[in-house]
Amino acid sequence: MHLRRSTLVVLGLIVSTFVARSSSAILLYDKTYRNKSAPTGSSANSGWQWTGNWGGILGVPIAKNYFVAASHIGGGVGQNLTLNGKNYKVTAVYNDPNSDLNIYKTSTSFSSWAPIFTGSSEVGKTAMLYGRGTQKGAEVKVGSTRKGWKWGASDGLKSWGRNKVRTTLQGGSGIGSVLGFTFDRTSSNGGDKVDQEGIFSAGDSSGGVFINSNNKWYLAGMIYSVETPYKTSSSGSTFDAAIFDKGGLYYNNSFVSDTSNDIPAYMYATRVSTNQNWIKSVIGSTAASASVGSVVPEPASTAIIAGGLAMLGLRRRK
Repeated sequence: MHLRRSTLVVLGLIVSTFVARSSSAILLYDKTYRNKSAPTGSSANSGWQWTGNWGGILGVPIAKNYFVAASHIGGGVGQNLTLNGKNYKVTAVYNDPNSDLNIYKTSTSFSSWAPIFTGSSEVGKTAMLYGRGTQKGAEVKVGSTRKGWKWGASDGLKSWGRNKVRTTLQGGSGIGSVLGFTFDRTSSNGGDKVDQEGIFSAGDSSGGVFINSNNKWYLAGMIYSVETPYKTSSSGSTFDAAIFDKGGLYYNNSFVSDTSNDIPAYMYATRVSTNQNWIKSVIGSTAASASVGSVVPEPASTAIIAGGLAMLGLRRRK
């Protein structure tokens, strides 16, 4: 999996080494369209109301005057998070050196915010995924067999999908623990397919990943990366795609043998629970899992990153 910052970032994991690329809008297996309005039914109020526009991506309020976003995106003092038509200007930035998280302090208070997940039982839970970015593009085929879809045009619209947390892994220095998902077309052969099965694409970086625990929705992760690019031949051109079976394709310039079982693409989100102590040190020890509307104390001692880092494009980081 392949994420571009100023250079390629390689994540060495327990099972395999992958290259990560920053991700965009949530693409669905069973639909040509994207879910571009708030989810309803059992998924109502599952995070859509807490995901605001932060430059070209998303940020999530986690306390009265604080929101969290992916640090590889950048962004700084003087810029605005826009949520429900209202701007929240950033006055300070706090960076976690052990993960891909930044917390931003705002001059205006949020009326509500997402409680963070502080447990360790994410694996096996169905997550709500929120992002912005590409449409679904042309089919990717090996011979006449469909393997997925190319990333289409980027429109910057917020969308959502679902996926089941398959595993947790260590991403290495500066990345920390991540939640791992796969893009499945079937629940057989150990797959984790769910209704509205989704995968990240360009622009989804920094989108919120929410899980339900005891009938309450919590922020469990922030979208980090997805496996890409691919080729259909050793000499062919690379392309970015949402792939449910890598068999027969070249991924990261290596041929993936085609088998009777799907080899789905992996995607990753920075895990919130393992960074809760740092989060609480910034927003206050009681605020991280407080109910909506609680008062948040001022942060005690963290380094403030002064200056206006320019918002980076999510499709490519060069």
